Amino acid sequence: MRISEKIRGDVAVLTLSGELMSGPEVAPFQDHIKKLAGEGVKKVVVDFSRVRWFGSAMLGVLTASLTTLRGEGGDLRLTGVTRKIESILMVTQLANIFKTLDTVDRAVESFADNDS
Repeated sequence: MRISEKIRGDVAVLTLSGELMSGPEVAPFQDHIKKLAGEGVKKVVVDFSRVRWFGSAMLGVLTASLTTLRGEGGDLRLTGVTRKIESILMVTQLANIFKTLDTVDRAVESFADNDS
């Protein structure tokens, strides 16, 4: 897995690429979220536009990361979600837990909407 990070205001935008199937492949993501939270970055957008598919390990890491951020008073948004990934979220009933938006810009803006 490769993680590209950009900070936009008080929001971290993480663009993921590569295979996200097993624990060793997805562990760096959770470590990255913990590092951001430790630095006070509590709002994160995860861009999956360069990921076609991921396995159950990534679902676990996403859920744990969401819990970490919400525990710090933050949140996590998803964008670039393919139909295949969306179907995984629907089947696992996680689509109701994660906020998914069409674009990175909309995902970043959604945090500002919550602040007002």
